This record gives sequence, structure tokens and C-alpha cells, in this order.
Amino acid sequence: MNSKELAAEKESTDGLKKEGKEAEASAVEKDGLDEEARRYFKKMVEGDQAAVAQWKRFRDLSITRYKDTYARLNIRFDEYSGESQVPEAKMEAAGKQLEDMKISEPSDGATLIDFAKLVPGKEGKRLERPLVRKRDGTALYLTRDISELLARHEKYDFDQMIYVVASQQDLHLKQLFKIIELMGHKDIAAKCLHINFGMVQGMSTRKGTVKFLDDILRDVGDKMHEVMRGNEAKYSQVENPESTADTLGISSVMVQDMTGKR
Repeated sequence: MNSKELAAEKESTDGLKKEGKEAEASAVEKDGLDEEARRYFKKMVEGDQAAVAQWKRFRDLSITRYKDTYARLNIRFDEYSGESQVPEAKMEAAGKQLEDMKISEPSDGATLIDFAKLVPGKEGKRLERPLVRKRDGTALYLTRDISELLARHEKYDFDQMIYVVASQQDLHLKQLFKIIELMGHKDIAAKCLHINFGMVQGMSTRKGTVKFLDDILRDVGDKMHEVMRGNEAKYSQVENPESTADTLGISSVMVQDMTGKR
């Protein structure tokens, strides 16, 4: 499955709907790539061994690559953990608590939080009505983030937790912190901070238009090496020109990135 195939499928179903062919559009959606992805995700949630093993393999490979890339920037992390590792039982417990406290409510087979009923004034309306459980019973990012936030506080008893996440997720993080507050953890919510940043125009993981950091660092390193070779006299005096070019390239990327607004 790739982004181009998904885009073509969506274009096809949208075209059928415009032509009034709802039944044909529904048939495409029912057996389409998007639905296939949902079914596979549900298998993972339900603990299918093959699906979980494949996810774990890709996760481990990704982390190995992250470590290598971050090491070039002299950055190291003590732990690699995320919402994907939240046990289903923890999410079930959080979901039950939301239900018992009348924070969440059923809606057409799914479960959502209607903030307008819980938070007075404009703030409640701005927080909208996010889903916390889909019709097929699987959890969403919000459900996982609730469980993960509480688990991290239990594990670390942190003074402050900072979420460095793109500005596209501003609403998501506001919803998360407010839910934690409504669950009776106002003290924990007060210790959470969202540091947002803008997106690079034209780059999208879903559309497959991402430029990876490894590629950028390689390209700028090559360019710096080319510039250095322009002065053979000085170039011959550099002890390790390739390493120096790499350092100069990384420095230029960091300087450019940090001179722009978040």
C-alpha cells in the first residue's frame, strides 16, 4: 500500500459519489486499502502474533536508525517509548473511567467526548467533540495518550512534561490536557506543556513527500566537501576532510533551522 494508491482510490470513490453511484462507492470503500489498513490495525490491537511481530520488527529497525541519525547531531535519549506501546488493558481502564465519570458518551456505536457539555463558554465549543473509541472498538491516539500520560506520571512523578509536537496537533493536545483535568488530575495537567512548531511546506508522510534528515545531512555534507575542494591548498591541510565536511554540513542545517520561527 502506498499514498498514491490511496489517493487514487479516494478520487475514484469521490467520483462515483458525484455521479450518484453510492452503492458502487460503498463497495470500493468496503474492500479498499483504507479499510484493509483498519482491519490490520484491529488485528494488532487484538494481539494477532504475526501482525504484532511485524510491527515490532519495523519499530526496532526505526529506533536503530533514529539512534544513528541523532548520534550525528550529538543527541542521545535515555528511553524510546510512545503511545503505541500502551497496553490494551490500560486503555480499557481509562475508557471505563471516562465513562463512569460521565466525561465520555456513546454516539452511533462509537464513544466521544462532547466538551460543550463539560466546559462552559467558548472554550467548550473550541475543544469540539473528539472520538476516544471507534465503532469497531479500537482506540484512537487520544485514548492512548490519556493512558500514556497518566502512566508516565506514575512512573516518573515528573515536575514537567513537554510535548514537542507540530502545530497541527494544537487542538489534540488541548483536548488531552483538558481531559486529564476533568478526570480529577488538575495538578498533572498543570505540569504538561505543548511546544509546537510549524510544518515544512510540501512535506507529508501520508503523501510520501518527506525528505529524510539522513538524506539532507548527506547532501549538505557532500556540498561542503565540494566547496572545500575548491581550495586545494587549504584542503590538503585538513586532517580529515570528509569528517570536517560532515560537521560543517550539520552545523549549517542547525543554524538555518534555528534562525527560523517555530
